Amino acid sequence: MRETLTTALDLMFGHEGGYVNNPKDPGGATKYGITHRTLAAHRGVSSVSPAQVKALSKEEATEIYRRSYWVQSGGDLLPVGIDFMAFDYGVNSGPAQGVKSLQRVVGVTVDGIVGGQTVAAVKSYKGDLIAAYAAERLRFMKSLKTWATFGRGWQKRVMNVETQARKLLQGVIVVADTPVAPAKANPRDQSITETLKKPEAWASAGGLLSGLGGMASGTGPIQWALAIIMVGAFATGAYFLIKRMQDQAA
Repeated sequence: MRETLTTALDLMFGHEGGYVNNPKDPGGATKYGITHRTLAAHRGVSSVSPAQVKALSKEEATEIYRRSYWVQSGGDLLPVGIDFMAFDYGVNSGPAQGVKSLQRVVGVTVDGIVGGQTVAAVKSYKGDLIAAYAAERLRFMKSLKTWATFGRGWQKRVMNVETQARKLLQGVIVVADTPVAPAKANPRDQSITETLKKPEAWASAGGLLSGLGGMASGTGPIQWALAIIMVGAFATGAYFLIKRMQDQAA
């Protein structure tokens, strides 16, 4: 909730370190957890240089957090503790991804937007929502291709966030951790295998099987040519479908 924001910002600067530009990090040049793409969007320009990212002030980073992450993650609407968890998740993986994971846990429509239905489901959740949300975040992170490289740091971050969320819920004063500058856990880095587990990835397969089944009843070069064309079209369509689904996950 809104009263959590000041503490949440302090904790965020504890989770996110200073300037980094790790070639293995999909976020690229980053400072205080703000990537070069996010900084460029905030300033209304097409791009910024690594030097401009390095010169980012803490004041501007705070404003970006307020406008582009806290509100979009439902910070003003969610209960204390969960608001911070959604905020931290949003900074690391994008607000929509953080909200979608929360919506999966509480069993409402997964659209990445915190509305009345999501808030009501969060408040009426039966069980340890903090633990369930942390577990779902870890499950998502383990599905990323970059888990092998950054998984240890991500796991530590999720554990810290869970602990801090419980302290916030109890009204305990929370002290920020030492900055660790972990890599971004980008939804676009999900493996094709994980993407194919989603039902919508197979929506077009029915048409392909139906068409091939019909062709199997006939023989000759025309039927075979049509079958080859259909398989090629399916493969092309599947490729762009997977790419679109990975982009929408962000």
